[in-house]
Amino acid sequence: MAKTEDMGRRATRGVASTAMAQLVKVFTTMGTTIVVARILSPSDYGVAAMVAPLTGLIMTFQNLGFAQAVVQARELDPEHSNALFWLNVLVSAVAALVMVALAPAVGAFYGDARAGYVTAATGLTILITGLKLQHQALLNREMRFHALSVNDVVVAIGTFVLTAAAALALKSYWAIWLGTLLNAAISTAMMWRACTWRPRLGASFSGVRKLVVFGANLTGFNLVNFFARNLDNVIIAKAEGADAVGLYDRSYKLMLFPLQNINQPLSRVMLPVLSRVRDEPERYRRVYELCLRALALIAMPGILAAAICSDRLVPFLLGERWAAASPIFFWLSLTAIVQCVPNTTGWLYISSGNTRRMMYWGMFSSAVSIASFFIGVHWGAVGVACAYFIGQLASLPPLYHFATRDTPISQGFMYVVQLPSLVGGLLAWGIVAAVGKELPTVGLLALAVASSYIGAVAAQAATPGGRQAMAEMLRLAGNLLPDRLRRKKAAA
Repeated sequence: MAKTEDMGRRATRGVASTAMAQLVKVFTTMGTTIVVARILSPSDYGVAAMVAPLTGLIMTFQNLGFAQAVVQARELDPEHSNALFWLNVLVSAVAALVMVALAPAVGAFYGDARAGYVTAATGLTILITGLKLQHQALLNREMRFHALSVNDVVVAIGTFVLTAAAALALKSYWAIWLGTLLNAAISTAMMWRACTWRPRLGASFSGVRKLVVFGANLTGFNLVNFFARNLDNVIIAKAEGADAVGLYDRSYKLMLFPLQNINQPLSRVMLPVLSRVRDEPERYRRVYELCLRALALIAMPGILAAAICSDRLVPFLLGERWAAASPIFFWLSLTAIVQCVPNTTGWLYISSGNTRRMMYWGMFSSAVSIASFFIGVHWGAVGVACAYFIGQLASLPPLYHFATRDTPISQGFMYVVQLPSLVGGLLAWGIVAAVGKELPTVGLLALAVASSYIGAVAAQAATPGGRQAMAEMLRLAGNLLPDRLRRKKAAA
């Protein structure tokens, strides 16, 4: 019982620490987007967006799923860590050389030499990133969430300041590349500082085969998922040019990037926790379902409010020259709502060891997304965003079926958990439609956010399961108190 309570406290504090770090990261990232977008042009961002798909593809191969394999493994000795570290370094060096070699082809493909220059320079960023992967995985495995959160905060603030300074000094697309490079360098230094493990020269690869196989299946999923996440930029850039893909890319970053910055660090906490209770079905179900209720309650109402106010929010944040991105932002906001719960299904696949099934699902899902991009591009960047939303929505039933199979989680819960937030969003939409036109932009945003969250909480409280979940959230929040105060409260 004590062990269970200790894990609960560590998990709750890990979620809280991670949430605070991600709040800083989301605000600084959006701040960087807003500030730098007012200095640079859509074309500058278009150059970065042209290179991003290839960078994402190369970085998919860079990790090879080793980080998740380290977290999920029941046993891991120092020799395994040493072997995986040198594998990461070797793969990163090869990836960096590939980026340099492909640079001329990238420039020729887009008909824009700037994309080729940035492609070659990005090889250095990939090489630096490879030096931190094993240290980051070990910190995650040991559930040292505070150290990882401190890293996130320092990196986020440092990147914001340095990228903005670079934009003011350079006033070109090179400022975006430099910000990414500094992000990688600061993060790597912080990881080495936090993790005391050090690699040694030479490596023995015996005993790591199981970890490599696990990572290979996950890499297969990441590879096909990469195409679904990045081919839209390539298609728009090729068909419409740098300005169009710049508008689309900023809309994507404003909406889907904050959601990813919630899901990715939450995965940092949930994967080790779920992996430790995978042999206890009832605990596994409770942990996952409670986290899903909290995620839907925290993230979805805010996304819905952004969608409601999209026509005034984008020009307010980025300036009037970005107003054409508003309809793109609207459709991507709806996509973010659809993705909020499905993004967590990866926890089910990985914690239960079903990465092969995850890879097969990724193949199907990517095919749907890629088809939607090619269909939507006939109507420009707005058409791609709209088609992306429709494809994601249509994929939900088969996703929930395959992800929950052979787990304690029911398919029905995956739908039910989203209903309170959707009810709150509909309430907010009605209120804004009735009175919003008379309000200034700030007042409109405040009204949309407040009514969306109030409606979601009220809908959650209207059901026994919702009330029980919110009570459990409050109980777990007590774990955030210092141990002395928590014991005093329990004694009272």
